[in-house]
Amino acid sequence: MPRLNLDDYELGEVLGIGSAGTIYEATDRHTGQKVAVKRLHTTVSRDPLIGARFRREMGILEKLSHPNIVGYFGGGEDPEGNLFYVMEFVDGGSVRDLLASRSSGLDWKIVVSAAVQICSALQCAHNNGIIHRDLKPGNLFLTRDASIKLGDFGIARDVRSKELTDTGLTVGTHAYMAPEQIMGAASISGKADLYALGCCLHEMLTGQKPYIAENFPQLFEMHLRAQPPRPSLLAPNCPPELDAIVTQLMAKKPEDRPFNAREVQGRMFQIMDQYQLRGQPHTPGSTQAEVKKDISAEKVGDVGRNMLRDSIDDSLRRMATPEFSARRFLIAIVVLAIAALAFYLVAKS
Repeated sequence: MPRLNLDDYELGEVLGIGSAGTIYEATDRHTGQKVAVKRLHTTVSRDPLIGARFRREMGILEKLSHPNIVGYFGGGEDPEGNLFYVMEFVDGGSVRDLLASRSSGLDWKIVVSAAVQICSALQCAHNNGIIHRDLKPGNLFLTRDASIKLGDFGIARDVRSKELTDTGLTVGTHAYMAPEQIMGAASISGKADLYALGCCLHEMLTGQKPYIAENFPQLFEMHLRAQPPRPSLLAPNCPPELDAIVTQLMAKKPEDRPFNAREVQGRMFQIMDQYQLRGQPHTPGSTQAEVKKDISAEKVGDVGRNMLRDSIDDSLRRMATPEFSARRFLIAIVVLAIAALAFYLVAKS
């Protein structure tokens, strides 16, 4: 990828703020293309470890070109020496936004369609030796035409690289972490992402995270030892076949989970065919053939995706209301304050 010049982009609205960087909506001054720019905060950009992690994220994104993964266009340093990179702008919010705009979970047909796309992204990443390690609704971005884009590879691990492996560290988002992540296992596989996928699908079906606790130790204990909750207990319309696969994804032992994301995708196609959700008829035996290959977003035309498109439109209308915008502003202020406090504590130590 060519090194880019930040002056070639006009930065606009802040889309997100993290502990290390800020994501902006931006416009290419030469082509007019709308993009997103992630730039490290000035206060942390001189930290060698943070800089190395940011470069690692750029290197990982450069390896991954897939319709269900946020596109990467290149990066560089701004005039002040702060690292940045430019990526695809996704205009439909995230699955987290979609869930926040509703009082309950999503229709199971939407979840099946979404799972097909997420599995496609995960299989591409795993084929390239990349374990995401932070799969969650907030990192599943949506386009207005109902494509799902996996993003934020900030703590992803490249199993083919010996640099910055984070061996023995607990990394991830607590509500979606596999038992082996919580234990800081020396070696984890794509099965950790499958566990997180199960947690995401459970939340999408029910509107609730699979495990809810008063503090992190209790939450970790539930991930480590509590029986995986069946989504059908809170979403009675969930088909038993979908109920079973979501529960299996959250198995405590990696070997008890599905073999890989492609197997999960194939089983989702079987559910589509069983309940006649395909946009076009398929010949007998085609589902088994599809288990052996990757199916990208463009090849998914089904009832669930049409319903997802309508849900995204409704969610965007809700987010445009003054009440919702004010709530998002307050949340952003709180996140920024927490990020500043976290950086202060790290610097002080």
